[in-house]
Amino acid sequence: MISIDGLTWSLPCEIQRVAEVVPSELSGLMLDRSYFNDVVGTYLQYTVSLAVPPGQGDQYARIYEALTNPVDGHAFVLPYGTGTVELTARVERISDVYVRLPGGETHWKGIRFTLVSNYPTKAMSLEEMLVTGRAPYPSVAEPAAGTLYEYTSGGWVPGERYDDGDEYGY
Repeated sequence: MISIDGLTWSLPCEIQRVAEVVPSELSGLMLDRSYFNDVVGTYLQYTVSLAVPPGQGDQYARIYEALTNPVDGHAFVLPYGTGTVELTARVERISDVYVRLPGGETHWKGIRFTLVSNYPTKAMSLEEMLVTGRAPYPSVAEPAAGTLYEYTSGGWVPGERYDDGDEYGY
């Protein structure tokens, strides 16, 4: 099954998938000449080419209109392994071809688009971070400045609060 924002289609297609393992800005060459690779996560990129059989122009137009909506991300369901993956992704490029046939008949064909996931589809869990010796970070959407967060059996909780040292004169 392939869909965008709940709109499913059964048009013949060709899909190219790229998985990019993205390092953080902390990654780089260390003084001992080893490479420190601080991985943020794996982001998926898909390039989809649709073939539109004659008489399916309405479905094609609905897909094109959905793809060209100027939003920060679309909900996609795409093939992944033997199943599917659901991801929120931004559409980066859309192209198609206008064709005029003898006799005046016209139609659009060959829509091709590229999408990139907005969030990593794979990332280290807290347990994996601790086992590899990485410093875990709180999964708090908007942490309060100066607050120490602690990991407890109930998850990340705010702990001690410290005043901002920049506000004090010496």
